[in-house]
Amino acid sequence: MDELHARLIRICLAALADDFGFALAGGYAVQAHQIVNRLSDDVDLFTPFDRRDEMPAATARVVAALQDAGLGAEAATTSETYVRLRVTDPATGREAKVELVAEFLSHPPVNGVLGPVLHPDDVAAGKMTALFSRAEARDFIDVNGLLTAGYTRERLIELAEERDGGFDTTVLADMFASVQRFNDRQFAAYGFDTDRAAAIRSTFLNWREQLPRPGESSSRSAAARARSTRSGNQLAPSAEPTPPSDPPRDNGRLHRHR
Repeated sequence: MDELHARLIRICLAALADDFGFALAGGYAVQAHQIVNRLSDDVDLFTPFDRRDEMPAATARVVAALQDAGLGAEAATTSETYVRLRVTDPATGREAKVELVAEFLSHPPVNGVLGPVLHPDDVAAGKMTALFSRAEARDFIDVNGLLTAGYTRERLIELAEERDGGFDTTVLADMFASVQRFNDRQFAAYGFDTDRAAAIRSTFLNWREQLPRPGESSSRSAAARARSTRSGNQLAPSAEPTPPSDPPRDNGRLHRHR
């Protein structure tokens, strides 16, 4: 794990976990559950959606904690459910991002080495909806890791449907097909060699062929959404999926991979 990121995780969770319910999410949560070991761009921390009103207080708390630790910190982007912090280490001049998100979560966090971590099912749901909405190379890597860790294809789709009321397997099929846009160099940026990259492409192209055709998944989707409604986790439909972009070049500075 990146040394600066590990420091940020400890500081932020010490400031936010107990009083505001935040837990480690994103790429580092995948690593914490030993699902995938890859480079990550930033530090992601999630809290339950029903605590979104506490975001301003949480932001003030964590900015103060980072500054008390000798780091520069400021809120670069803020909304009701999302805050992006820009953090600077004056000793090295390095910059990093910390993202605070209020999200629909189905389980309490679990204990990790660095502090609370999202439950594996919440991590899996988030990774599937990330693949559905943006389909970056890292999303294919992470979901492939979830399959290797023991999640079935059916369970991953079920978790995504429970998380996102707009999740649709027809769109998902298109996103799966986009795995072909990524060449070996783009997977290598995350530490994956040619053979592993080829295996990931094969996995998602095969999965695409196995997805239900339009109308075939309606009963499963309805059941998933019914469970989501009962648990209070009904989400609005996703935004329009965005095409994947090339990963940035590794220029020896902060690796920009989430």
